[in-house]
Amino acid sequence: MDNAERKLFVLDTNILLHEPLAIFSFQEHDVVIPMTVLEELDRIKDSKRDVSRDARVAIRALENIFHDATPEQISAGICFNDHIPHNGTIAIFADYEVKQTVHAFSDKAGDNRILNSVLFLQQKHAPRSVVLVTKDINMRLRAKGAGVLNVDDYRSDQLIDDVALLSKGFHRYNGNFWSNVAECHSENRGSSTLHTLPKSLFETPYVNQYLLDDGEEFAARIKAIDGEEITIKDISYERLMHRQAWGFILKIFIKGWRWMQCLILTLIW
Repeated sequence: MDNAERKLFVLDTNILLHEPLAIFSFQEHDVVIPMTVLEELDRIKDSKRDVSRDARVAIRALENIFHDATPEQISAGICFNDHIPHNGTIAIFADYEVKQTVHAFSDKAGDNRILNSVLFLQQKHAPRSVVLVTKDINMRLRAKGAGVLNVDDYRSDQLIDDVALLSKGFHRYNGNFWSNVAECHSENRGSSTLHTLPKSLFETPYVNQYLLDDGEEFAARIKAIDGEEITIKDISYERLMHRQAWGFILKIFIKGWRWMQCLILTLIW
């Protein structure tokens, strides 16, 4: 992406305490660490709190990036990787200097200094998207109330929102599976029958994925993926459809998968 498409992410302290190496999740964009965040990490690293280790890991990661940089380079931003075109940068922002330049919070509380930074950068870099990333719900509310246009949570540990993106665990073929097979090597291993087939027959194969067809006679499970060949284990369709797990009958579970996805996500949330 070019400079106009790259977003500028301002990270709150709690992001680096939640995941000390979170800075590397934004490598294609530009990341700004307010000076207040470094000061808070410094206070926490020597404390007896459980997050002190996370603070030290985050500080060491930043030290490794800025180790040989000049003050000017740290302020302007250091590339995450010079070998990647249009790669993003990471910078440290001196947030104690912005109070007079934007309509912002007048006191020097840590959160207010971070919000001042975001308001300043939002004004300076418009129309680029400047995003405050924080896990503090109240901080997000205050930011929106103060005029921050883009506020987000750090979502690496959350369930994806679109259930359509969730894997079903099986793939169903239209018609009869074997009608599309031109070559196949089969062998018996004990009581199991294994088939080795070309990978081109499969859309998005992965180990332990179940395979079914509309004829309700074919059922198999992917045992191994080896280059351009895939080995599947032949399974009795009737036996598979009547297996139970936690009281659920698999046949009902497969036919009602989309409903089950919605129910599971609803129960979790």
